[in-house]
Amino acid sequence: MYDVHVILANRPGTLAAFGRLLGQNGVGLEGGGVFSTATESHAHFLVEDGETARRVLTDAGFDVKNVSPPLIRKLRQAHPGELGEIADAIARSGVNILVQYSDHSNRLILLTDDNARAAAVTIKWDVNEPHP
Repeated sequence: MYDVHVILANRPGTLAAFGRLLGQNGVGLEGGGVFSTATESHAHFLVEDGETARRVLTDAGFDVKNVSPPLIRKLRQAHPGELGEIADAIARSGVNILVQYSDHSNRLILLTDDNARAAAVTIKWDVNEPHP
């Protein structure tokens, strides 16, 4: 999986064009969101094929800032406060969380300034680890 970071114009129809273009080219969105300022919107979406998404968007004139593998973790929904716990573990390791959102499988998608170190300190939330 890959996080695609795209700068969108903050005006009606831009997100529609983005989503339509990806869909027409067989790129499904697995989660993500758009976060806007007065002049631009930062879109972060999870896709399976990051290079196809980059090519399609770039060829259409979209401003693709980055395509990168995120850190994916699973929070136990019945355990309130886990987002705080995972964020604290990452912070105590000296790593900064740059982006956080959820995917369609209720997994935590994280972009950090050091995914390797963040992964090491959050192993108990690894999507492949059984939860107690």
